[in-house]
Amino acid sequence: MSRDLTRWFSCAAVIAATAVGTARQPTFRSGVDLVTVDAAVLDGDGRPVPGLRAEDFRIEVDGRSRPIVAAHFVSQAASSEAFRVASAEHFSSNEGADAGRVVVVAVDEGHIRRLEGRPALAAAAHFIDTLPAADRIGVVGLTRADGVILTRDRPALRRRLEALSGNGDLMLQQLNLGLSEALEIADGNRSRLGDAVLRECGRALTEYVSTARAADDAVGRDACPEQVEQESRGIAQHAHLQARLSLTGLEALIDRLASIPGSKTIVLVSEGMIVDPRRVDLSRLTALAQAARVTIYGLQLEVPMFEAAQERVSPTLVRDRQVRHDGVTLVTGAARGAVFRQVGSDPKPFDRIARELSGYYLIAFEALDAERDGRSHRVRVALAKGRGEVRARASFTMPAATPPARGAELTSLLRNPSIATELPLRVATYTYAEPGGDRVRVVISSETGTREGASATSLGFVLVDAGGVIAATATHESSDGRHSFSVLVPEGPYILRVAARDTVGRQGSVERVFRAQLAGERNLRVGDLMLALPAPPGVPLEPLVDRASGSAIVAYLELQAVRPAPPIDAVRVHVSRGASDAALVTATAELSARPGGLAIARASLPIGALPPGSYIARAEIVVAGVVSSRVQRPFTIADR
Repeated sequence: MSRDLTRWFSCAAVIAATAVGTARQPTFRSGVDLVTVDAAVLDGDGRPVPGLRAEDFRIEVDGRSRPIVAAHFVSQAASSEAFRVASAEHFSSNEGADAGRVVVVAVDEGHIRRLEGRPALAAAAHFIDTLPAADRIGVVGLTRADGVILTRDRPALRRRLEALSGNGDLMLQQLNLGLSEALEIADGNRSRLGDAVLRECGRALTEYVSTARAADDAVGRDACPEQVEQESRGIAQHAHLQARLSLTGLEALIDRLASIPGSKTIVLVSEGMIVDPRRVDLSRLTALAQAARVTIYGLQLEVPMFEAAQERVSPTLVRDRQVRHDGVTLVTGAARGAVFRQVGSDPKPFDRIARELSGYYLIAFEALDAERDGRSHRVRVALAKGRGEVRARASFTMPAATPPARGAELTSLLRNPSIATELPLRVATYTYAEPGGDRVRVVISSETGTREGASATSLGFVLVDAGGVIAATATHESSDGRHSFSVLVPEGPYILRVAARDTVGRQGSVERVFRAQLAGERNLRVGDLMLALPAPPGVPLEPLVDRASGSAIVAYLELQAVRPAPPIDAVRVHVSRGASDAALVTATAELSARPGGLAIARASLPIGALPPGSYIARAEIVVAGVVSSRVQRPFTIADR
């Protein structure tokens, strides 16, 4: 983010302030609430399936079918076309402004043995190297998860990975007890206890609990069965404690990522953990992950069957692996993820995750009043027809209290140094003379959505001057994602920051750096050439940002004569493919005088016969028979 914007970070109520100029006051509605569920639809190779619509999905909430309001596919892979659009000079956009994904490799040190994990971390380093350069990556151990730092510095990330190691060596045992059987024994499973006693003590458990047998024992009561039970409880307590520590670290990490807009991904590297639903409540982690839009993938390291460093092999090794795997599965399932087994430095599991990261759906449905109770509600997302693996969040929670105002959400977006790209957002600026003062009038126009359409959107604006002082703020709720307003400011450089959020929950933000300055000669100040939608006389024009459609557009120009100045003969407007190409459309503007030496030029440009593509509108100001000034504005005719 530009340095000039940092000065207004402390302004907690920027959007709540009164709008400057003709900007409107906040008008955010408090009507229907939508619940948004993010879901992945994957083919057999783990690639997202695009192109699905709301009618292609089915949603059940607490077992009952619910109508779907909208379903939007969010691509996280920038295209060359999007990059071209984002780099245009006459407007600014977050389309193709690759802010990069947020991916954190979280190493579960407490569940990785001290001498293990190096091959997997080498695979993680390769995974990081293959991610796009724009992605912001974090590498952190769960014991210090709240201190994660996101960076694009790949060498620094590799060094961080090399510094991490496991510290999860097993507790010392006198008996050879498996993890899974120790857990069952600690839960009171007498059958498992009997098996372990027979193996470790050499006698059946029934012999030890027999009164006659105990009286006949010359040595006295044998403590072996008690030792089996005690060691089992110790193993179980240690496993539950380690899991609680890891889950606490995950919750801290999710909380740390919550302020970053959009979707985030955590790749959890672990040998597995014990997550017993009877002892561990995952509802808090589930709610945090839902609110922060975090997905957790698990990379479970494959534990070798036998190692030279091991004196004994667990008698329940296969069940031990499964119970560890089940624990990680519960954690990832709470955060829309999946578990992949990691064998050595095999890159395939990481490659699969990289493919899945390239897109997801946001699916919205209306919330019922009864669901705003602060409790968890089950949700199931499925495809109405066709094939594909659907992976969505299994529940959602809506606070019982009144949700925060839209203005607070926009303030958070505006203050965040990251650009949000889920919701396509474009903004343009036009500068005009203001009679009777030393200021200029800047018209700000914005639009959200794709060519397929836009939804109702909340918009927030902050305009900052070269000194870091807020020159104007505004908020607006638009039914179609479009909005225009004007502000009066001194000439000079400015940074415009715009944030938007639609009813589905998609977020977008963009920053535009521009100079508010008039063109023309000393005696004739010329404003920017505006292209707008046709409007009846007396109705304000709605400026276009870039895309034009329909049969005609309006070219609008303001000129201010500074005495002495010769009269303006005519203003001609041409439309061509390029600046030096022949005109395809030509129109002579209608001139009208305004007080303060201001003249308005307005012309209708028929574009219905022009094919889709990029064009330039160029206005020529003719004074005393000579073209004294030229201004131009690129635009695009969208596919019809």
